[in-house]
Amino acid sequence: MSVEDRPLPAVQRAYFYVVLLVAIHMIVLGVANLLRVGAEIALGAPSGGFTGLPFVFAEFNRPREQYREQASLAIALLLVAVPAWYLHYRAADAAARRSLLERGSALRSAYLQIVVLVTALLAFGYGQRVLRLVLQAVLVGDVSFFPLEPSWQARAAGALAMAIAAAGALVFHLRLAAADRGTGALSGRAAALGQIVRYALAVIGLFFFAFSVASTLAGLWQRVLFPFPDPVFPPGAPSRPVPDRGVSLRFDLANAVPGVVSGLVLWLAAWIPAQRVAFGADIVERASVARRLAVYLVIAVSALVVLFGLVATIAPVLARALGERITDADLGRAIGSPLVFAAVFATVWWYHRRVIEREAKREAGSAAGIRRAYYYLIAAIGLAMAAIGAAGAIGAVGSGLLRLMDHDPRETATWISLVFVGGPAWAFHWRAQQRRLDDDERRSLQRRVYLYLAILGSVAAVLVFGSALLFNLLKGVLAFSFDLALWHDLWHFSVDTAVGAVALAWHFRLVRADRAALAAAGLEETYHVTLLVKAADRAAAQARVVAAVQGQPDITVRG
Repeated sequence: MSVEDRPLPAVQRAYFYVVLLVAIHMIVLGVANLLRVGAEIALGAPSGGFTGLPFVFAEFNRPREQYREQASLAIALLLVAVPAWYLHYRAADAAARRSLLERGSALRSAYLQIVVLVTALLAFGYGQRVLRLVLQAVLVGDVSFFPLEPSWQARAAGALAMAIAAAGALVFHLRLAAADRGTGALSGRAAALGQIVRYALAVIGLFFFAFSVASTLAGLWQRVLFPFPDPVFPPGAPSRPVPDRGVSLRFDLANAVPGVVSGLVLWLAAWIPAQRVAFGADIVERASVARRLAVYLVIAVSALVVLFGLVATIAPVLARALGERITDADLGRAIGSPLVFAAVFATVWWYHRRVIEREAKREAGSAAGIRRAYYYLIAAIGLAMAAIGAAGAIGAVGSGLLRLMDHDPRETATWISLVFVGGPAWAFHWRAQQRRLDDDERRSLQRRVYLYLAILGSVAAVLVFGSALLFNLLKGVLAFSFDLALWHDLWHFSVDTAVGAVALAWHFRLVRADRAALAAAGLEETYHVTLLVKAADRAAAQARVVAAVQGQPDITVRG
């Protein structure tokens, strides 16, 4: 390797990118605040806080001095940061152009990805504020119940300035990151950092979008289909003004639309390029841990929202059937929000399940593992819901039958709903994997994690509730008194312990059955062993190991 092709020394590289990281954020703050001060002067608005550093200027009683001081600070930031960033960037970029090792270094990737993450979130947050202020002015106007923010034009212009400054830095560093990735120099930690940032932004945008859509639809459900009646004031009492329903609806939309739009834009901007890379020729991207974690995190959260949304939807209906007095309008309002959230997140769940299926078809070697992770994840969630619901439902119904206590119909309905929702979710996904049961399935990590997590949860339930049961029993025996409240506690702790014991016995039997089947087939445990081999390169090392274990089909060598 020639001197020109050598990467920078580690300490020098760290120095360059730390300075660049600090300087670029100083530049963004300087540009944004200089534009903001200019907009405030042009609009004749009082000075706002220094964007990004609101604690720097806390006194707003001297508007002219505030303009001058804030503009001076912004210019000072630019005069210091621009030359520092430019000189260090030229040196670092020249080294990166000379050496692929430098271009693929983890420190360079960390600098680029931190800037991308921070500036993307700045553009996301401040762009949302701009859109909210503008929509409030356009859709609602300045009314008594929903007054506009003072000097809203200047505040919107200031937020827009930050969004523009952050977006400029974002676009520049995205192009740098794309150029580095296009050289093929990124690998290991450098590639992983980019994946983490891409999928973190995608998850943030998706959840923001989904929750904003669900909240908006839930508000529309309540205001349009089941609105609260106008208040009725008794004769002689002074009446209070009530906001117009149309104005209230427009105000809610003005606050909701920015979250929907900004979340959708952020998700698509991060997710679509990641999808193109993953389903192109980039095997590293498809197999990245960050991608798998992001997809399974979205599925887990979506499944929880959907399942508990269904529970919250079914519970009021069951409570009414069990005797709770609730009007049709109150019932409609009670089921509206959870039903809407369940519908929205069911769409998110369905989409990401399709992503998993597509990846499983493409990755033939790891298809079973991808499928197992999904099915056992949902089975675990369903099992927990069904077990908790069964313990609560049996305890509540039994308390009523034994005349220990009449539980509230809504409480009983909630426990029963957990069983109705969690039970089928567990049964469907568990049976799907049981139909594929073979030796590979029995030895799979996903199945073992599920079984031992179920056993761990069951043991914890038996220990906790069994201890509480014994404590209350001994308390009654030593006091020679068993009142109704104590019998009620004993009943519930007995049911909780019994449910935990049944789940423990069931899953422990499955573990023993898996071990027995593997032993009968003559299959032993598999282990990963690391060997240190001296050789000229990786291929030569792998060839030496293959030659050494030749003729032993139960040993696999992975380079």
